[in-house]
Amino acid sequence: MSDSLSSLYGGRGIALDYGKGSRVFDTNGREYIDFLNGHGAMLFGHADPVLTAALEEAARHVWSGGAGLDSPVRDELAEELSSIVGGNGRVFLTNSGTEAIEAAIKLAVSINPKRPRILACRRAFHGRTCGALSVTFNPKYKTPFGNFIAKAEHYNPEDLAAHIDENVAAVFMEPVQGEGGVFPIAPEIGRAVSEACAKNGAILIADEVQTGLGRCGAILASPLAGMSPDITCVAKGLAGGLPAGAAIWKKELGDFPSHSHGSTYGGNELVARVAIAALKHIRNDKLTEHAKSFGEFLRARLAKIDSPVIKEIRGLGLLNGIELEIPSLEVIRPLQENGVLALAAGPRVLRFLPSFAATERDGEEAAVKLEKTLKEISK
Repeated sequence: MSDSLSSLYGGRGIALDYGKGSRVFDTNGREYIDFLNGHGAMLFGHADPVLTAALEEAARHVWSGGAGLDSPVRDELAEELSSIVGGNGRVFLTNSGTEAIEAAIKLAVSINPKRPRILACRRAFHGRTCGALSVTFNPKYKTPFGNFIAKAEHYNPEDLAAHIDENVAAVFMEPVQGEGGVFPIAPEIGRAVSEACAKNGAILIADEVQTGLGRCGAILASPLAGMSPDITCVAKGLAGGLPAGAAIWKKELGDFPSHSHGSTYGGNELVARVAIAALKHIRNDKLTEHAKSFGEFLRARLAKIDSPVIKEIRGLGLLNGIELEIPSLEVIRPLQENGVLALAAGPRVLRFLPSFAATERDGEEAAVKLEKTLKEISK
């Protein structure tokens, strides 16, 4: 890894060569259970045959025709995305989650231009571009750029509804706070925030970049959290690991002012064809049901680990957090040495992000290797 990339992301000391299903292999031929999955982008696992066939077919057509041209493929993807919010949605296609959040911010403030306040949750993570940073909570991401980002207000989720009034343009909320420690939002909190937004004319924006598209055991996690969003942002896994995202909103909200937003690559035909195949794959093969059942199995198995280091197991579907008594970064590298790839979710939470391809065998083996790793660290 180059010095600049290492300073930004940190080094794992391995380079991946190829993968199949829930497993990946490094350039030395070593096998790993992949519960990292490209920070959640590889929602379908590796070399999924449905998506591989879709990509091969897409490569024979136009790759990127430009947003100003008509595109039946882009229109079909927009229809598929609209259907997941009840068929009453407009769609803006992006390359990533943070771009979807940026689009949602611009749309919300263009709809409520005279309202000066934007609210979000403590522990929230919404991205690292300057607009998204304004609603991200952790100061470590924001401090170097403080003079160049807007000032959003952050409250504990349970206190958020009480701070929503007629001066609030938008409220951002994750159904499960992933980066912030894998904390699912209680349905009563989601309902209270939704009702306060509706009462005061504030726009509720659901950040489903990590939670959406079946990962949490439903096509969207917002209903599981009691939320009724006006705008929904999705990305990770939308095209099976290719760069793709979207902001989806209720038609009655209106639209962007003419020429006020855009994206060169967003909705390009190559990625759009794969995204269409991915959404149909989720629906036709009942992948949300697998996510729900596997997540329940995995959390139950992890709860059986005999270790004083584990404080709590929590999550929804394929988004799982293991709260520890020690820093999570002390576990990730030794766990990798034992053949499991995972990532942190805050200073003391280990995050497991298995894909739709994960099996009970993977869950059992990952639990055994985590218990072994924790015992080795304790010694």
